[in-house]
Amino acid sequence: MPKSRSRKRGGPPRRPASTSPVANAMRPKQAAPDASSGSSTLPDRGSSGPVVDRAGSGGSSPAIPFPVLPPEEESERIEALDFLRGLAVIGILVANVAAFGLPSIASINPFAWGMSSGVDIAAWLFTFLFVDGKMRALFAIMFGASMLLVMEAAETRGQDGLAMHQRRMWTLIPIGLAHYLLLWDGDILLQLAFAGLIGTRLARLDQLALLKWGLGFIAAQWVFVMLSVLPPFWMRSAAEAGGTSLSVWQAYADALGVAPSAAVAKDVALHQSGYVALVTDRLLHIADMAAGAVRFSLLETLGFMAFGMAMLKGGFLSGQWTPAQYRATWLRSWAVGLVPMAGLAAWILSSGDPLAAQASILGWSLPLRLPLAVGHAALAMLLCDGLVRGWLRDAVIAVGRLALSAYLFTSLIMTTLFYGYGAALYGTLGRAPLLAIAAGATGLLLLLCWGWRRTFGQGPVERLWRLAARGRG
Repeated sequence: MPKSRSRKRGGPPRRPASTSPVANAMRPKQAAPDASSGSSTLPDRGSSGPVVDRAGSGGSSPAIPFPVLPPEEESERIEALDFLRGLAVIGILVANVAAFGLPSIASINPFAWGMSSGVDIAAWLFTFLFVDGKMRALFAIMFGASMLLVMEAAETRGQDGLAMHQRRMWTLIPIGLAHYLLLWDGDILLQLAFAGLIGTRLARLDQLALLKWGLGFIAAQWVFVMLSVLPPFWMRSAAEAGGTSLSVWQAYADALGVAPSAAVAKDVALHQSGYVALVTDRLLHIADMAAGAVRFSLLETLGFMAFGMAMLKGGFLSGQWTPAQYRATWLRSWAVGLVPMAGLAAWILSSGDPLAAQASILGWSLPLRLPLAVGHAALAMLLCDGLVRGWLRDAVIAVGRLALSAYLFTSLIMTTLFYGYGAALYGTLGRAPLLAIAAGATGLLLLLCWGWRRTFGQGPVERLWRLAARGRG
């Protein structure tokens, strides 16, 4: 069982354990005392997560898996969570830069666009191994953990934690809808909001139950995705054999970006056009967007949210593990995930097959996002614990505390840079230059969030979201 760690100076002060229903549900069950040995009651965690003694001195107060936060005071948040959330926002920017600057199908068929040089291939390989899907999983993990913190903070104020969380999710929906319609069709806020509403039923489960539900959701998502990415192989084989499905395969191949692709040419022309045309297209395809999210990622999001709740209850996300435990988790998780991911990358690049790429990116790599996301989280905890210091650490934490504003800001900057109503760079750059742009945008984001945080405190969109959720003007 991992040893618990004392909180660093500057973190949230220790307070007596909350008696709220959500907080009670977060506490591990207590094992019966061993009368023969006279030992004190020990928490039966059912897993290896550490606990924090809220009494702070070995007292008899019940232990809970993470500190109870004071009522929504920004200065009393868990810095490790904000640091990890900040890295997730930056990682999503790196993952999305190709979606901002290349035809959309290039995200699942890299051969459709942006693989014309060795450095572009190297850039794709880096994002495939370390970024794509993993940062979205990490963000969902953080979202699940934040759900518990929001509910508990509300209940320590004597409010209904579940009701408060649900109001936040309902008010996040119009924010996500506006983001989708007005800025970018790659929005994740709508999906997070609906998953958050569904996920309220997970909040009171214990750590082991959350891990089981998380694995179940991810496994179900993998089955649904594989049912979509395997039939095209059979479709192509039937077409090559002279079957009657030749026209069906040709239409599918065109949509997949197999050159020459009319669908890709249409996509580039649309994004090089004006703002009204883009908004109109998003409005016309909103049902397709919703269906695709349900089909390809909603269950996965729920699964990673469940893991986030379990990781918070186990002390992992509140920085209560030792550096040695985080280091071991990071190295083992990367070993489990990166070896088969490297095999998939070799298959994609050696075959040059768009169907192999689609099956690997959407399907075969999906279960591997779990160990890699956990490994990323463990590495982030090590970085926050001292490997990253000074201004950079403070800036990443600022991005985490302004995560919603930062996410929307990156969409505004990137769409203005790439789309026709701005600098019109869409479809003109390879993957390596796009990564360079993401690096520059990351530096700008760190600087702006750090400055805003020091000057104004809470992010502008976070403030509006909080006021809307509470029903105050």
